[in-house]
Amino acid sequence: MKNFFRSIRYLWPYRVRLGISIVCVGLISVLWAGGLGMIGPGSKILISEEGLHGWAYDKIIGDRLGLHGVQRTAPLGSRPIEGRDVVDFIDTIDVDSGGPAERAGIQPGMWLIGLADGEASHRMMRSMDLARALATLADAQRVEVRTWHPVTRQVGRASLEPVSPGWASALLRRLVSLIPEPTGRTGRYNMLLGILGVALVMTLLRNALRFTQEYLVATAVNRSVMDIRCENYQVVLGLPATYFARQGTTDTMSRFVADTAELRRGQITLLGKTLAEPAKAVGSVAMAMVFSWKLTLLAMLVGPPAYWLIRRFGKRMKRAAKKMLESWSDMIGVLEETLTGIRVVKAYTMEGAERKRFFQVNRRLLKQLNRIARIDSATAPAIEALGVTAACCAGALAGRWVLLAEHDMRMEDFIGLMACMAAMFDPLRKLAKVVTRFQRAEAAAARVFELHDREQEKNPPGAASLPRHAESIRFQQVGFRYPGAAEDAVRDVDLTVEARQTLAIVGPNGSGKTTLLSLVPRLLDPTAGRVLIDGRDIAAVSLRSLRRQIGLVTQETVLFHATIGENIAYGLRRPKADSVLAAAKKAFVDEFVRELPDGFDTMVGERGSTLSGGQRQRIAIARAILRDPAVLIFDEAMSQIDADSEQRIHQAMAEFTRGRTTLMIAHRFQTVMSADRIAVMDAGRIIDVGSHDELLARCRLYRHLYETQLTGKSD
Repeated sequence: MKNFFRSIRYLWPYRVRLGISIVCVGLISVLWAGGLGMIGPGSKILISEEGLHGWAYDKIIGDRLGLHGVQRTAPLGSRPIEGRDVVDFIDTIDVDSGGPAERAGIQPGMWLIGLADGEASHRMMRSMDLARALATLADAQRVEVRTWHPVTRQVGRASLEPVSPGWASALLRRLVSLIPEPTGRTGRYNMLLGILGVALVMTLLRNALRFTQEYLVATAVNRSVMDIRCENYQVVLGLPATYFARQGTTDTMSRFVADTAELRRGQITLLGKTLAEPAKAVGSVAMAMVFSWKLTLLAMLVGPPAYWLIRRFGKRMKRAAKKMLESWSDMIGVLEETLTGIRVVKAYTMEGAERKRFFQVNRRLLKQLNRIARIDSATAPAIEALGVTAACCAGALAGRWVLLAEHDMRMEDFIGLMACMAAMFDPLRKLAKVVTRFQRAEAAAARVFELHDREQEKNPPGAASLPRHAESIRFQQVGFRYPGAAEDAVRDVDLTVEARQTLAIVGPNGSGKTTLLSLVPRLLDPTAGRVLIDGRDIAAVSLRSLRRQIGLVTQETVLFHATIGENIAYGLRRPKADSVLAAAKKAFVDEFVRELPDGFDTMVGERGSTLSGGQRQRIAIARAILRDPAVLIFDEAMSQIDADSEQRIHQAMAEFTRGRTTLMIAHRFQTVMSADRIAVMDAGRIIDVGSHDELLARCRLYRHLYETQLTGKSD
């Protein structure tokens, strides 16, 4: 879980929100326990003849006199005692060892029937009146209680001296004194309404706090996940080009979308259910302890096996979640490829094949989702079954105590205990799902931080700024091998290009031309040798000062979803409108822009989809012109321009490249002929350098390229 907990530190800036939410959780727990506590008084009012006050008196007597009894109605057919009928009495269930009741000789099974205080009316008292008298005794006030032994049928006396009440008894006595004792069923009904009203107010307040807590958590988590995405985006912008060549883009996009969404759900679960449910469980356990601490501890023996089950389910969930996220990435990749190349798909009538490919990827995703659903669905029922088993065992023992009168537990206490146990195991069942959710979030966090921790392009320590290029560019025994490749893409290249010189590089496909030129702006770093600009190793200068001097136009034109003017000005923070217009004119962009209703404010669509290939290429060239670079790199920049535009662009480029070092990859005759020097590449090596005429005379490969690619002829 280290990656998931690592994501939690992003919540620190929003600690005030989380602090308030934690306070809300505490209050919710108290109100939850209070709501459960209402079950006891409510059931006593509805079920027990002694009512709420009688229950309170019995608890106080048990604490102060060490006598645990139950108020009972006399059995039918009971004989009179001393000539008086017994209506009800306090039945002694148990006495505390060494307590006042045991010292007075009171034993389990004895009936308490009255007081021996000289008052004739007190000789035979109603159980409620007797309980009230015993519960309200002053400290150190000795009293004699009349007892009846149902076996020996003897009346006896027991001298009791209560001990000082504990804090719970003192609080209970205080509360009872504040609540009027009801008379008759109408009074008890009114008290029940009061208890229901209190329970309703507590429920409304608890739900208001719950809304506040969940809202604060959700907004804090949303902000933290936004921060993670922003940090990862900054990391992605700093990753070397080799990463994308190896990994592609769809997996990276999936980590931004699917993985962070899964991480967000995990954080909300952690700060939502993981805080609220244990708090509710603690409140439930506390109330269950009030009813019977022995049975509560018995029920809690379910904890170890529940932990083992949850841990086992969690491990399986983590593995399944990782595979699921990878399947999401695969599906996004298929979608991107199909939608990007939809014209090719339609032109080659490959809809059926693409449907099949998408179905296969989607089927793998479905398999992982079903596996997750199976684990998720099994977790809660398994934990609930354990909880119900424990509750039934505790309930069986409690039922024995109540029905067979083996303990002082009353029917209403039994009902309250069962309600508390149900409330206690419900959070446990929900927490079982929380653990599986954490494992899914851990799998997502691992992928998110795997991207976050990728090694980025770095400026060397103390990197100096590169002055504007003015002397030469030299490739000194340069070699480059792509990660995982068996052979070098570029090898043993030793080439010097003087400042303000134009060098054209030609060669068959796959000969390493684009790779070689990618070393100049350090889109790739050589695995052997050095690239020097004005005698300085570009690996020792700052990337920003290097790249600000380079204008790049690639074969695959890259336009962004913005206006034409914004695409031309891309790379400049505060471009001037006149400069943008001048660059557009030099690249003949203004010719087709004039025909558009919004002119330079026209949106080009995603990847420039609303423009033709030639129009997109002109915008890319205008972007390079506007940058005013010292070094120009053209990677087959004229490949998508029609012949008429090419002629005029060549005229503009001839003027623009004057005084700048220009490196170009080209196959067109007119472009190659405009260069000062031509380098021929084959299998990653420079095999010859010279002018057009020199290479025609001595280089067989150049002559072959000229005759086939440049003039359309072949041997």
